[in-house]
Amino acid sequence: MKQQCIQAVQQAIGRALTQEQIKDIEGRISRNMRQLAQSDPQAWQMKTSADRLTEAANAAAKELQAEAAKKKQRVALTILAHDRVQNVMAQFPDDPLKGLDRLLAFASDYPGIMSIESSSRAIRDEAMSSMLEAIDMTRGKFLGLFADEAKARALVQELHGQDSGVPEAKVGAKQFADVANRLRERFNRAGGDVGYLDDWAIPRSHSQLKVARAKDQWIADHVQWANRSKYFKADGTRMNDAELADFFTNAWETVATGGVNKLEPGRAMGNGARANRGSESRQIHYRDADAYLAAQAKYGDKGLMDLMFGHIDRAARDIALIEAMGPNPNHAMRYHTETAAKQMTQAKPEAKAKIDKRVKRLEQLYTEVAGTREPPASAALANAFDTYRATNVAGKLGSAVITGLSDQGTLALVAKMNGMPVMKVLGNELRMLNPANASHRRLAMRAGLGIDQLIGSLARWGEEGLGTDAEIAGRASKWSQAAATKVMQLSGMNAIDAGNRRAFGTTMMDVTGDLTRRFDSLAALKEGDRKLMQQRGITDQDWSVWRLAQPEDWRGAGDQVLTPGSIYRISDAALQPLAQKVGVSPTRLREQAATRLLGMVLDETNMAIPAPGARERAFMHGNNQRGTWSGEIMRSFWQFKSFPISMISKHWRRAMAQQTGWGKAGYAAALFATATVLGAIATQVNEIASGRDPKNMLDDELGGVPGLRFGLASMLKGGALSLYGDFLFSNTTQGGTSALAAFGGPLAGDLETLLNLRGVTADAALGDRDADVIGARLIQLGKGHLPGANLWYTKAATDHMIFHQLQEYFSPGYLNRMQRRAQREFGQSYWWEPGEAGPARAPDLGAAAGN
Repeated sequence: MKQQCIQAVQQAIGRALTQEQIKDIEGRISRNMRQLAQSDPQAWQMKTSADRLTEAANAAAKELQAEAAKKKQRVALTILAHDRVQNVMAQFPDDPLKGLDRLLAFASDYPGIMSIESSSRAIRDEAMSSMLEAIDMTRGKFLGLFADEAKARALVQELHGQDSGVPEAKVGAKQFADVANRLRERFNRAGGDVGYLDDWAIPRSHSQLKVARAKDQWIADHVQWANRSKYFKADGTRMNDAELADFFTNAWETVATGGVNKLEPGRAMGNGARANRGSESRQIHYRDADAYLAAQAKYGDKGLMDLMFGHIDRAARDIALIEAMGPNPNHAMRYHTETAAKQMTQAKPEAKAKIDKRVKRLEQLYTEVAGTREPPASAALANAFDTYRATNVAGKLGSAVITGLSDQGTLALVAKMNGMPVMKVLGNELRMLNPANASHRRLAMRAGLGIDQLIGSLARWGEEGLGTDAEIAGRASKWSQAAATKVMQLSGMNAIDAGNRRAFGTTMMDVTGDLTRRFDSLAALKEGDRKLMQQRGITDQDWSVWRLAQPEDWRGAGDQVLTPGSIYRISDAALQPLAQKVGVSPTRLREQAATRLLGMVLDETNMAIPAPGARERAFMHGNNQRGTWSGEIMRSFWQFKSFPISMISKHWRRAMAQQTGWGKAGYAAALFATATVLGAIATQVNEIASGRDPKNMLDDELGGVPGLRFGLASMLKGGALSLYGDFLFSNTTQGGTSALAAFGGPLAGDLETLLNLRGVTADAALGDRDADVIGARLIQLGKGHLPGANLWYTKAATDHMIFHQLQEYFSPGYLNRMQRRAQREFGQSYWWEPGEAGPARAPDLGAAAGN
């Protein structure tokens, strides 16, 4: 049979086949026979065996020709990508590793390169901005804590081509399908090879553990759920139940083993071209939306929103990687890294050890950018720690909005550095926060701004949980993360954070749009504006495309907001002259210009309102694998430190990138000054919200200098390190945590509390009533993990009416000791006495000046 197949295909293709093409020729012919049978089973059965073989051979020949063309395309794209990467490395002749580092992830020191991380984020957010109605359909009900099964079912029905009777679902389904197809086509233009499946509706997930535990049931269920019109034999007859069961037995083995059944011992794995990703056969076809939903409910491990957004995020990463580094970025990265390391080692052999360390860090950064970290070694352990960290967010960050006041300082500083009117940014911020002005927020979201906040991301606070529900730990993780997200929303933090980001991004797009109207090239820009554009990797080609776009006027007041949408609306005819000049298609020009615009804006937005990126995550996580004790303890150590790490690393790097010594000093001074002033305001607001009088800003307890201690504490507060400012006043924080435990993070603080209970118990047994604080400390510990317990606008009331009462009940005299300590170590009195149902007086604002 194999020789017949070879001859038939050679006759169809008109030449001899190579040995590589002959390999598995029977499987190729058989697969094409089954696919041809699907189009018209009855007609296919009427054909002779020879006719079937001829038609299947013709189809196989076309496949081989397409594969050959794709191979040539990939060779050309690899060569072009190689030259691009080499040009980047050439910008750093003495340190080509630095060039690779800047190519991978955003760096705030103006490298003149649009990083892969920036492009990936821009592609993802622009895609999500095109499916806002689909997002609305997946966000859930009852404050978003519970999935809205009716909406989810309607959306899935529409995605499967069934009429749900819900107009919003119809719109949302079309948006997601269009976005997924647009990303697929862009991926293929960059060298990918993902075909179009007319019945592909939405990604699906299979919990390896659930599937592995239920082999017979999984197979039986999928035989019932299968779309029979997709399962044919080579002769055109449909598979019967036994044959389907045999097919799904093989599918079960692949899912249950995570693909290990296809591993060839001794063969290296994991180095295949990234461009091949997604081209693997997608062989499980569900008959309708109900079958899909039943399968997901019984064997899935992700929600609808996670599946949709995960698909887009992976596609965006893949596109950014292969557009920058070619169809096989893993191989390209390894080649360029080895080339750079060899060059640097030959130039300075004595620095080899340092160079090797930098190579390791670069590999970690690539893993973070590519999203290829190893899966958790133990999902149960990872989910358990996810639950713990999420309860920390839910219980401890209800007042983070107060500390968030410091964002106004970095926002103003970065706006000024980018030549943007600061007052215009603040005006846009007020518009974005106006509850009656939903239209402006929607326009900003359609421009790709504030997308993380829309979908409830906890990225700023260092939470990236699995969110599965395969086991008890998984369900707890999922619920705790939902609670943490909701607390951030209820506190106003998400709204303010999103408002800040959308205001900054909108203003930057408006300023950029105005510049494109007034200057016909980058060279024509004023020197400062031109440098800013070039430092962010913007080219003359990008500028030419931006000028062809028609900016949007959001207020009807002459706005010039240049958005990705306005770029995508440029016609092919308008782009054709430029496309012919540079030798690319109008579609590619639009994509690159839109990605560069949004990438630039999002990068600067993350400078203005600091959030951790790939660089910070790689630094914090290193090679520590999820689901191991070392990996989870390290993630717990870094919890709540990602924001200050991000702020310090990004702004310090930018300060040092200023041209002159005065420039460096000026940037640092402005940053410290705004952090200190806004940190002081945040400190005093937080004290009042906690029922205490403001702190004395003029005390001279540190070095005899009035205000020095409070100023340093305020500066730390402005840099999101307020916890450490407490040690300027006392050996412990106001919560009683030691310096070592505070440095170790919430996990270390909680462990210290539990360990100290043993000593407290011993003291109490000896009759020391002052040590009888076990109950109070346990209440405090529990409060720190209770969602919403520290919401800034209810904190004083819940503390006095609930938690103080419980603490005093279990540890009599505890509240008096708490007041004495506040007076002794922090010089403060309570305007709302602990344990009292209501305040006896107003806050003493004069206490801030030592009165």
